[in-house]
Amino acid sequence: MGHQPGPHLKRSRTGSQRAIVRRRGVASVLAMMFMVLFGSLAAAMAVVAQGNLRTADSGMKLSRAMSAAETGLVFATRRLTAEGSRFVIERGVIDVDFGEGLWDGTYIAAAGAVVVLAPDGYTEPTTPTGIAEALRNAHLADAHSITPEPGDSALPEIDAFGTLRARPIALTAIPDGAGGMVPATNGPYFRLRYEFAMLDDEPFVKVTSQGVDRDVTRTLQMDFRITKKIEYAILSPNRIMIGKNVRVEGPLGSRYGLDPGELDGANSHPLVMRSDFFHLNLTLDEVLTTYFGRMVLYDVDGDGRLRPDHPAEGAGLTGYPELIDYDLPPDGYVDDFDLFMAHYDTDQDRRLVYDGNLTNEVGLGFLTEEFTDDLQLAHLIDNFNPDRDGDGLATMSDRYLGYRDGIVDAYDTYAKVRGRLLFALPRSNWESAIGDSYQTVVAGPIQPGPDDAPVVFDATDEELRELTTAMFADSQTWFEAQVPGVAAAQGNFNGQVNSQDANGAPNPDPTAPDYIAPSDDTWEAVPFGSEGAYDYFQRPVYENMEFTNLRLPAGNNGLFVNCTFIGVTFISTEEDCDHYNWNYAGSLEPVTDPDTGVVTYELRFPGLESESGGVPVADTRDVSNNVRFDNCTFLGSIAGDKPNEYAHWRNKIQMTGNTRFYVDRNDPDLLVQPDVAALQAILDGMDPADLAELAKSSILMPGWSLDVGNFANDWDPLNPQNTAKVKLKGTIVAGILDVRGTADVHGTLLMTFRPVNGVGPLNYGGLPDAFNTTIGYFGPSDGDGEGVDPADAAFTGFGEITLRYDPDAKLPDGIPWPITVESDPTTYTEGSSL
Repeated sequence: MGHQPGPHLKRSRTGSQRAIVRRRGVASVLAMMFMVLFGSLAAAMAVVAQGNLRTADSGMKLSRAMSAAETGLVFATRRLTAEGSRFVIERGVIDVDFGEGLWDGTYIAAAGAVVVLAPDGYTEPTTPTGIAEALRNAHLADAHSITPEPGDSALPEIDAFGTLRARPIALTAIPDGAGGMVPATNGPYFRLRYEFAMLDDEPFVKVTSQGVDRDVTRTLQMDFRITKKIEYAILSPNRIMIGKNVRVEGPLGSRYGLDPGELDGANSHPLVMRSDFFHLNLTLDEVLTTYFGRMVLYDVDGDGRLRPDHPAEGAGLTGYPELIDYDLPPDGYVDDFDLFMAHYDTDQDRRLVYDGNLTNEVGLGFLTEEFTDDLQLAHLIDNFNPDRDGDGLATMSDRYLGYRDGIVDAYDTYAKVRGRLLFALPRSNWESAIGDSYQTVVAGPIQPGPDDAPVVFDATDEELRELTTAMFADSQTWFEAQVPGVAAAQGNFNGQVNSQDANGAPNPDPTAPDYIAPSDDTWEAVPFGSEGAYDYFQRPVYENMEFTNLRLPAGNNGLFVNCTFIGVTFISTEEDCDHYNWNYAGSLEPVTDPDTGVVTYELRFPGLESESGGVPVADTRDVSNNVRFDNCTFLGSIAGDKPNEYAHWRNKIQMTGNTRFYVDRNDPDLLVQPDVAALQAILDGMDPADLAELAKSSILMPGWSLDVGNFANDWDPLNPQNTAKVKLKGTIVAGILDVRGTADVHGTLLMTFRPVNGVGPLNYGGLPDAFNTTIGYFGPSDGDGEGVDPADAAFTGFGEITLRYDPDAKLPDGIPWPITVESDPTTYTEGSSL
């Protein structure tokens, strides 16, 4: 019989089975736990993924909305610039009241003439009365506007407060089903609001730009100043000549070459510009000649430089190892400055020492001087930009950045013109007339702004508006109101002279006020110091005198030496001077007796007379004014009667020696003058309102000939800072202006005389190219009949001239010019509401 299990074995089997059952339960629990865990993880991952998608979507919307808002500001900037420039005004300064009138169209006739130009690129239902309406009309013509919200269809709209709300503008487009595209209403867009605002007593337009992408919005704001600027260092209807040892900061604009006959002469160039580095060394001259020959052929953009890494310009340097980028660090351009540096840098450290005393002052020790051939040129380059750290002051920190450190190097950021060149004529007309590239007579590196082309031809009338003497018919009104009337002028002038010195004899004290009556000892050639003098005057001389709000009577023709002029100096002349003999009637020339050697002055044109208003005039000098100021100080402005014709023999102002203009007691130039305390005391006693008017124009002489500086270069080589210098500031208006010698002009030069064949000074012949605005030394062969020929053995150097455009210069009334609406980046803010 088989073995029968006992009770113990049975219990054991039962326990084993139970254990197995328990283990199977644990597995199920664990499986369920993992299922829950994985499910939770899956759910969490799904939630996270969905959150990431939502976050990414929101981020994309946020980015698109911000980009849309930024695009809106850029769009508003361009639109304000375009529509604002349609408003041509005569008033020189736009205050808050006039600015608001320009915005909403409520300006009055007393504010001066306002002409609204036609729109560019669209038509409008009516001519706008103000900038707001012009903007509305432009927005009405937009093809990409949309109406995503109720009420948008009623836009653009100007409310009762003058605020303009524009219809939203889409940034994307979709097919219209007919082969075209239409603005997308469900894509990103921006909406704009324009409103007038007053900030710091100046007129502004506040722009709010809201970028929208579905349910996300971002809003930006920025303010735009309403102002009037003529953004040129020189603007002229006659030829412009920029010589050696001249640096210009600001654009140059010439309208010469548009009229018949202007391109017919041997010097018929709208602009002549000389390199600063010729005539120093014969070997360097040869290298420069090679360079400019290559530059004319290979300069693509017209900036007077060649780029080694440019595929076209670099080819002009291939095979010419002497034409190198010598800056440290290299700036990517080869120009005449590089070649000058390479020639004179004996130790090849990429810097040129010209004054060891200055290097010692800035802590570099007495370095060996490498360049002494033209210290005025070195001084010009090293001293051009005093404020190199941008704090508004010339301090020691600026000297550590290369200002006046006795070294010429890349820190001086040399350029012949830091700005662009604009010409009204086509390039082909100019080059056809001379039979060569215009760059054969326009030499030197040109560095425009980041968004500007170096050279512009065919500039529009809006870019290069022509100024004429007739435009200034009412510009002298305020200035003339400050001085005695014509009837009282002689008595007032005599009174001011007699109160200081009335005996008419020389005073032995060289510092005392002194009046010296005309005599055979006071004959003076005109222009003073010129080898091409065309007339001679017996001048009354006034020394060390002080004049306040003076009207200089016609026919004075005086010489003022070391005099101070406070307020307005108004120079009278006969305005009816358009008779063809006005320049010449009464002119004298020296005649030397061959036996005795005695010089007498006799009529240059015997029997010739002119007339004014039908009345014969034998000597036009008696009713005109040809005046010279030497070492004089003007705490105010010079203005004068407006001649009907340019008569440079008669209506002429010459400034020689140290001539200074100040209306601001805190002017940095004034603060370093030895007599600063006395000058500030006078300015402090003047009416602030008068000073504000005087600041609009330091010289307002439309139709006059103005000579600044000396025909013979005169400087102090031991201390260049003490060299006699003419310093002019603000807006300077003349018929034609010549600047020579050592001068610093900080402002804008506006010329009004356009020479015309057979008219005025060209009645007896000659060509228009004989009349030019000259900055620097040129000779008769260049078309400057009054100038000293630099090739002459007696030539004493090229001088040192800086011409700097002042963006803050005040303009006089009477110049019809478009307004400027410019952004103020400091007002940029994020966040606001519409």
